[in-house]
Amino acid sequence: MNITAIRIFLEIVNTHSLSKAAENLYLSQSTVSHHLKAMEAELHSQLIVRHQGQRTIHLTPKGESFLPLAERWLSLFKDTQALQTSQPHSILSLGCTDSLNTYVLPELYQNLLAHEETLDLAIRTQHSQEIYTLLLNHEIDTGFVITPFAYKNVVTRPLFTEPMVLLCKKDTPHPSGAIHPHDLDVKEEMFIDWSPEFQAWHDFWFNTVTSPRIKFNNPSLFHYFLERHYWSILPISMAHALRKEMDLSIYTLTSPPPERTIYQITHKEPLSNHIPLLTTFQKYVDEFQQTTTLFKGL
Repeated sequence: MNITAIRIFLEIVNTHSLSKAAENLYLSQSTVSHHLKAMEAELHSQLIVRHQGQRTIHLTPKGESFLPLAERWLSLFKDTQALQTSQPHSILSLGCTDSLNTYVLPELYQNLLAHEETLDLAIRTQHSQEIYTLLLNHEIDTGFVITPFAYKNVVTRPLFTEPMVLLCKKDTPHPSGAIHPHDLDVKEEMFIDWSPEFQAWHDFWFNTVTSPRIKFNNPSLFHYFLERHYWSILPISMAHALRKEMDLSIYTLTSPPPERTIYQITHKEPLSNHIPLLTTFQKYVDEFQQTTTLFKGL
């Protein structure tokens, strides 16, 4: 019995026909019948029965029992072939916040994957606190966060700072130049609590009794509401990305919120077998830090 016979048997099962199996495998029907009879002789069992006057075939009880074995045989054969022809792949696990994964880090990921064919990425989207927990438990190799926390076993390194800007629909009536927070109507705001510092700034400039029109905890929902005359204050990287997709305007603020800082976190004692992966990845992070234009001004 060989892999050709296994393929023929499985194709007969899939097509319910010897002639159709022969056609799909580019073999003569006599060749298909020969392999089938040889397989049945080796197993001392009839696997397939074709009733008089019927064009389709049926599996015997022995054929039904043999079917999952044949499927496993073919699967193992394919795995063995892949092992012989492919290079081993390594997996680097990352944890990132939603806004960074969507609007900042794709450029980094694309550059890495374009040049490192045997390094795969496993990317998890979580909040900053959860990313620290994953790192401490060695469930990820590194992470990118916007809220830093102090842990003795974690190195937290600032990568970028970016200004917070005003984003709104292009025909929203605003004067040219920078906008003062007092000129904004909080009842038309799409609000995300970016950080404790941003919340403190917001409470200072806006009446805390009046609630924003919409509050989000997921920036990806912005797309559904920016067609209205709502406004939002958000990082400039995200504002640039949204302006490419929609007819929007970006304004600076005369008294802006604190800039947003993006941090990379790593474990002080990474898994020893992942240190080479981290070294390779860090090379691309450093290059990204030096060359990206995501955080440039208006």
